[in-house]
Amino acid sequence: MSNENVYIALDNKKTVEIDKDIYIKDIAKVRANNPGLQKKIEDLRIYKSKRKENWDYISADEIIQKIEEKYKDININMLGASEVLMEIKSLEDKTGLLQFLKVLAICIILFLGAAIAIINFHEDVNMQMSLEKIYYTVSGEKKDKPLIMTIPYSIGMGVGVAIFFSRVISKSERRRKEPGPMEIELFLYNKDMEQCILNELSNNEDKK
Repeated sequence: MSNENVYIALDNKKTVEIDKDIYIKDIAKVRANNPGLQKKIEDLRIYKSKRKENWDYISADEIIQKIEEKYKDININMLGASEVLMEIKSLEDKTGLLQFLKVLAICIILFLGAAIAIINFHEDVNMQMSLEKIYYTVSGEKKDKPLIMTIPYSIGMGVGVAIFFSRVISKSERRRKEPGPMEIELFLYNKDMEQCILNELSNNEDKK
C-alpha cells in the first residue's frame, strides 16, 4: 500500500438528507490502482449532516486529513473543486398530486406576471395607436381598434415567445438539445447563489 496514488475529484454541490452519514463516494469520484484501497477510501465516513435544514461545506483539506488519519504512505491528489457545498434538506414529498399543484401554482403566477408585464409595456408605448396608424397607412382608412391588425399581432407575439423560449419545434436535433434562455438564467442564478453561500460559510469559519 506504500506510495499508492489516489485521485479524488470532488463534486461542486451535494444535496443530503437531515441527520445522515456522508461517505467520500457520495461527494467525490475516487480512482486508485489498488481496487481494495479505492473501495476503502470510498466507504470512509467523512461527514454527518445536521438535524435541521441548513447549508454547510466540506473542504478538500478535511478530506485529506480524514484519509491520512486512516491510511498512511499514500499520495492524495485532489482534482476538481476545492470545496463541496452541502445542501441539507428534508426528504420532499414527491406524490403526483403535490407536484401537479406546485406546477399549476407556478404556471398561474408566471402567466399573470407575464400578462401584467405585456399589458404595461403596451400601455407605455401606446401600441393601440401604433396599430391604428399602421392600418391607416396601409388601407387609407381610419378605424379604431382594427381587429385585422390586433388579432394577428396578438397571435404572432404568443408564437414568437414560444419559439424563443422553446427548442421543441426545431428540426435540428442539436438545436433541440440546447438550453433555452430561461434555463441559462436559472443555471447562472443557482451558480452565483451557491458560490455566495459557500463564500459566506468559508468566511464565517475563518472568523471562528
